[in-house]
Amino acid sequence: MSSTTEIHQKLFRLYEHYVGEPDSSKDVYGYWIFIAGYLLGSAGIFAFVVGYAGSADSYTLIRISGVTAAAGLALCLFGIVLMLPVRRIGIYASVLGLLIALGGVVFFGWAYPYNWRELGTDYSVQVISVYALGIGLIAGVTALVPILTGQKGMFVEEEGATDDPDILTGDAMEGAQFAVFRDENGDWEWNVLHLEALATSNESAVTRPDATEGIERVQSQISSAGLMELTTSAFRLFEDRDGTWQWTLARDDGSVVGSSTGEFDQRDGAENSVSFLKDRGPDADVIEIEGAAFTYEEKRDQWFWQLVDDERNPLASSDSGFRTQERAEEAAQTFAERFDRARLLDIKHVGVELVERPGGWTWRFVDDADDVVASASDTFDSRRDAEAAAEALLPALESASVTVAGEPTYELYESGSDWRWRLVDETEHVVARSPPEISEEADVESAADRFSNGALEADIVEIDEAEYEVYPTATASTTADSDDDLPATVDDAVAQTDGGTTLEYDDQTGPDWHWRLVTDGREIVAGSTEPHPNAETASEAIQRVREQASEADLIEFEHAAFQVYEADSGEWRWRLIDEDGNVLADSGQEHTSRGEAAEAMMTLKEQAPDAELLEIETAAFELFVNEDDEWGWRLIDEAGKLVAEDPATHPTRGAARQAMNRLLEHLDSDIRTMDKAIFQTYAAEDWQWRFVLPSGETVAEAGEAHPTRDELVDELDDIRHSAAAAHQHTIGDVAVQLYDSGGWHWRLLDRDREEVADSTVSYDMRDEAMAGAESLKAHAVDAPIFAIEDVAIRLDGSDGWTWELIDREREVSASAVGAVSTKAAAMGIIEDVRQLAPMAGRVDFDVASFELVADEDERWQWRLIDEDGRTIATGSESHDSTEAARAALENVRELIEEASILEIDSVSFELHTDEEGEGWVWRLVDEYGSTMAESTQTYENRTDAREAMNDVKAHAPDGWITFTE
Repeated sequence: MSSTTEIHQKLFRLYEHYVGEPDSSKDVYGYWIFIAGYLLGSAGIFAFVVGYAGSADSYTLIRISGVTAAAGLALCLFGIVLMLPVRRIGIYASVLGLLIALGGVVFFGWAYPYNWRELGTDYSVQVISVYALGIGLIAGVTALVPILTGQKGMFVEEEGATDDPDILTGDAMEGAQFAVFRDENGDWEWNVLHLEALATSNESAVTRPDATEGIERVQSQISSAGLMELTTSAFRLFEDRDGTWQWTLARDDGSVVGSSTGEFDQRDGAENSVSFLKDRGPDADVIEIEGAAFTYEEKRDQWFWQLVDDERNPLASSDSGFRTQERAEEAAQTFAERFDRARLLDIKHVGVELVERPGGWTWRFVDDADDVVASASDTFDSRRDAEAAAEALLPALESASVTVAGEPTYELYESGSDWRWRLVDETEHVVARSPPEISEEADVESAADRFSNGALEADIVEIDEAEYEVYPTATASTTADSDDDLPATVDDAVAQTDGGTTLEYDDQTGPDWHWRLVTDGREIVAGSTEPHPNAETASEAIQRVREQASEADLIEFEHAAFQVYEADSGEWRWRLIDEDGNVLADSGQEHTSRGEAAEAMMTLKEQAPDAELLEIETAAFELFVNEDDEWGWRLIDEAGKLVAEDPATHPTRGAARQAMNRLLEHLDSDIRTMDKAIFQTYAAEDWQWRFVLPSGETVAEAGEAHPTRDELVDELDDIRHSAAAAHQHTIGDVAVQLYDSGGWHWRLLDRDREEVADSTVSYDMRDEAMAGAESLKAHAVDAPIFAIEDVAIRLDGSDGWTWELIDREREVSASAVGAVSTKAAAMGIIEDVRQLAPMAGRVDFDVASFELVADEDERWQWRLIDEDGRTIATGSESHDSTEAARAALENVRELIEEASILEIDSVSFELHTDEEGEGWVWRLVDEYGSTMAESTQTYENRTDAREAMNDVKAHAPDGWITFTE
């Protein structure tokens, strides 16, 4: 029983129990609508009273209580109308009034309080008018009941409707009585009584009015009912309520054993179907299957095929229909050929499918449900190229880093044998890179850290050709070997690290300070030769270099040389220096005159005859060659003290001379204190920047060029914050990146940030996308790589295990008929289909053939099929086994042969033997073949049954109705 019917029945039962016997369904529904309105209105009033006494918001309180109370009043009035004996036109008027009143309630809920009275636009008059109109219509119908009712008075009882039935005496017993009573389920049934119970209803009614309606229908038609006497089996032809013709095959006891499967527009069609069954049915063979066979069935003007084994268990079926049976047969043969060579897709977590597209081959990830989760971005010339790309990708995924688009990131990656880093900002642009001279992994990580730490505080500096930089160094960071006085070669980096930030020292003496003269290309032209205690002293040293260099002469020697010079005390001294400026010997004492010092020097010169004699009266530049035949320069003041030196050596004397000239060229450059890292801007073709630490080491470069300096400087503000906030990720051959584009996705990027693949699945939350990416990483190494040549078999374990035959585009052409509980069972069925499908033939139908089929409950029925495989008739009874169905079919053959043809075109009596064949019964059927009433007992002979039937026919039309519990 449906839920609606159950509610209907419960409402009637409650009404009968607490109120009384209803005259109609209208009384019951009117009463309960009245109760609902009463409760709703009371709730509105109660809410107003309680809330008003409390501290509730008065506007909200009035709106809620007003809506509920007003709706309750409208429902109460409408319920009263339904309970009154009102004509149908009155009901319609009340429904209209109810709708208008409820519209007014909704109007009030919208208007109050902001469009009510003094607040906003005043709609109070319109609201009250609409509601009053609706209530007026309902109340008007209630008040005008005497006019609208079809009876003399407002509460006139129906004729014959008394609480107690009349006492039957005398001639009254000649009439018939309809006794209405409840069955064990609480529904209403009826019997026709004439001296004894002669007939009973075939179906129960939920309510008294429904039972009364059924009795009145019998009374109105029984007197004109004809007689159809069933002495043998018969075909009953009848026109259904929708105007189509059908037939059923009944035994002589009236039980139906078969029926037509189709509906016929004309009576002739039904008769032809019956004639076909009578002519062919008795001799029709039962279809037998050896091994397996394809069967064909028409459903909704479409033909479908099914593969069954020799026990008629379905193994496979077509997923879509075909316009003709011939097309279905072709499809079945194609299935048999394709299934045998189809690959089984047994994907545990994820797999890689190679797919051919119009432009070439590509690949995509599919999950265990065969849903595409990601597609490759590239197209390949051949399937082997696509396979090789997938094979290279899968091992790298296991250790792939997961980054998030929109979050700044340092990406550390290997380029050839060198390591690099790049900074990717929120907009996915590479805004900074490591310089090419940093290539070790540890150095690259350190460089990224120092850039991150110093970027926020770094100044922006532009060097105009050259500048002096005064910078601090920590004692621990001075890496020069005290025993190594050789300057570095041009190819050697002079790197001193200090972390890239403004230095802080625990030592109260502070850091050592140095100076260097650098060009805008960061070439060091000259540098200090000794540390200074502070920046001011270093700046003074630069000034001293300027003064000495501007007056210095050029001195050249290839080997050792003697120098006579005046000391700071005004006394004269001498010393012997080698080509690298190292002091080999000195005077050990001071002399009062230059000549005295020269005379003392000449004594030693006899021991070094090849040494040149250098006389220093002012500062001088010395060009020298070292033991490696490399040339350099140094600046000596008039006291012979080393003031400045070439930071590098050169292959030729001319190159050393040019390096010295660069010092002279930029001698008057500006002095800048560099106690923290800087962004140095410079112009090549476009404007770029480099990030330089106080040590002079460049640890970062611009990721992209800018057309103007202003644009570059503006961009640096964003780069500072990205550099400080970014986290480091080591990028291998591939990385996974999460991104949000109206839903979270992930994509695979190679080490050059080129997209490798993009997910096709959208996630609501970032964590879900992360979980999807992590799952891919975890299972990628074991992912199978496959290609669907033609078709493949896809397993599905979502709701039991089943399978489908799919093509490359995932179009399903065939599938399992039902699900099994285990994967092993599904695999077993697939193997059965592989073996049986190629040998399965078409079931050859004769002009007419019987076929035994099982329904969803594994109960067997028969059906008759013509030579085209169309079902002509089907059995109405089901059986537990094929043997029972086969035995019943043999009985049907006999019935078909003996059956007569009866046409039902009006209400008729059927007179026939009972099921056991031991007596006679009758029943009343309507023009559609449905039973309206049947005899209450079995009669010994045909005459007694017919007399009882005639009694009912004679007395039932005038019988009265009584109800009893």
